[in-house]
Amino acid sequence: MTVAPLVVVAITSFNAPNTPVAGFQWPDPFTLESFGSAWVNGGFGSAFLDNTLITAGVVFIVTVCSISAGYAFGTMRFPGSRWFYYLFLIGIVTPYVVLVVPLYLQFQALGILGTYWAIIIPEAAMYLGFGVFWMQAFFASIPRSLIEAARLDGASSFRILVTILIPLARPAITTLMMLTFLSSWNEYLVPLVMAAYGDITTVSLGLASFQGQYLTDIPSLAAASVVVALPAVLIYVITQRTFFRGLLQGAVKE
Repeated sequence: MTVAPLVVVAITSFNAPNTPVAGFQWPDPFTLESFGSAWVNGGFGSAFLDNTLITAGVVFIVTVCSISAGYAFGTMRFPGSRWFYYLFLIGIVTPYVVLVVPLYLQFQALGILGTYWAIIIPEAAMYLGFGVFWMQAFFASIPRSLIEAARLDGASSFRILVTILIPLARPAITTLMMLTFLSSWNEYLVPLVMAAYGDITTVSLGLASFQGQYLTDIPSLAAASVVVALPAVLIYVITQRTFFRGLLQGAVKE
């Protein structure tokens, strides 16, 4: 039931542009013309470049900060650690929609509206709460004896993290990176508001604009949807084994 609509959209995209489509229609003949039309008319070349730069920046910031903060909260005790951790958790339950207008006014005062940073910073902040929660849960499950043995051997906190814990946390980190990538790649509201007066566009904005202009060209619209979704699908297929390992890690205790 979930895959059937996606299959219909994918098959519809192989019809020629402007082909009347009523419900499901098998392409006759199969053609890639709709993909070329969608790519050129929708300006997805520049949108893919902008989206890739934004998503890469968001994934990098969230991953590095989540690993660092999760390691501190999961393995160390310091004054106020619990309250700082709860502060990060507030980011999970706070609807980011209510923060868009204040962020817009702040970035307008800073003069960075319409830049990559105006999109990267809010998105990274939105996903950081879950990232810290995710990595803290993993690092807290590491046996304390392993960390204490490394300290007895003279390893510093940084070396313990880099040489011992990060290799163990590879499935959890891969899962975090993938979830952050999917969220950032498909984000619509933040780029819409923060890049309203700039030349930056994303695939979600490009698809929405294309839909408004070519609403009656169903094959080209279906092709544009496939083009936008394809990178996320490919990354999921490539990393699915590690992704499920990260999700299930620690689920079974022996």
